[in-house]
Parts: sequence; structure tokens; C-alpha cells
Amino acid sequence: NEDADRLDINNGDYVMAVSRRGKVKVKVWVTDRVLPGVCFMSFHFHEACSNVLTNDVFDPVAGTAEYKACAIKIVKDGQEARGDGR
Repeated sequence: NEDADRLDINNGDYVMAVSRRGKVKVKVWVTDRVLPGVCFMSFHFHEACSNVLTNDVFDPVAGTAEYKACAIKIVKDGQEARGDGR
């Protein structure tokens, strides 16, 4: 995957996924099933709760929370990761 190559990230590495709302440390699985510029994270694990990255916006029609999309930055473990997404 071109994003993983650019960031020098490999399968099994740990990264920080950082948004303006929070950050979470996760283990990487590199795949070509996800488009460049896109990250997929499961929300099923308490120790790496991806919902801390999302916002509290609700869909005005359905009334459901918008947990499926937010901007993040991927930072290789050991590099500086600020919780404000910068």
C-alpha cells in the first residue's frame, strides 16, 4: 500500500491514529483492500476504542451517530503524536 510505504509502516507495527478529539494506539495490518488515503479501524476493542477519534455529529435524517467517518493522521509509534491532530 502506498500510504504504508510512504510512512514506513509494516504489518505488525504499532501506530497512533490521531484526530482533533483524541488518539489511540493500534496494530497495523497493511492491505490493498482499502483505498489510498483511507484507514479502516474496528470499533470492537475497548483497549483501542476508535470512537474516541470520532465526533458527536448526528445524521439529521436518520438520527444516528456519525461514527463511520472522521479525519485522522497516522503516526508511527515512537514519533510525536499530538492529540489535536497536528
